[in-house]
Amino acid sequence: MAGIKKAVVVAGVAVGLVVGAAGASSAAGFSGMSKEKYDRVRFGMSRQEVLDIVGPTACADNGKPATAQSTVPTFTCWVSGIEEWAPYSHLTFNAEGKLYMKSFYRMSLPAAPSMTAAQYKKVTVGMTEEQVLKAVGANSCVETDVAQPAFPSTAGATSTLTCWTGKGTGFLDAAAWFWFKDGKVFEKHERDVVGASRPPFG
Repeated sequence: MAGIKKAVVVAGVAVGLVVGAAGASSAAGFSGMSKEKYDRVRFGMSRQEVLDIVGPTACADNGKPATAQSTVPTFTCWVSGIEEWAPYSHLTFNAEGKLYMKSFYRMSLPAAPSMTAAQYKKVTVGMTEEQVLKAVGANSCVETDVAQPAFPSTAGATSTLTCWTGKGTGFLDAAAWFWFKDGKVFEKHERDVVGASRPPFG
């Protein structure tokens, strides 16, 4: 659980950290990442293999373009530059330099979100992703992070579904998060889906 939450929380605050570190904003000009490239990046790839897919200008390493020699565990790869709320991806490597976790922020959004409070409440611990999507509506959700911490083993694999209501898909719009481990829900959380506003992560 801590690993998944960390990934999602990091994804949620990275823009502020990078922009805050910056003046680097448009000066660095990182760009070139896309959802299509994100989908092509596979667990077990090296930094060089990842960069061959996403491009040499997409990912940052402490304000400089990431390279195969970078030692940072996570590349932050931008779609169209470092700007507030701009889409990006996190690509994380293990001690052997192999990709084992990836997540994204706003590189893909559901076309017609419509999850309701009643649908959210139907989701219970132990449900599969297929069951969750059936309960809340596949058009309301995207899978925003996946990980295989024991790669190449799939034991302990994790993922997160982020789902929205019909109120919009902005950063602060009503949304829910369903966390999976080994294919089953082990925790869920919501913001403004059921009742008053609350922090997105507990």
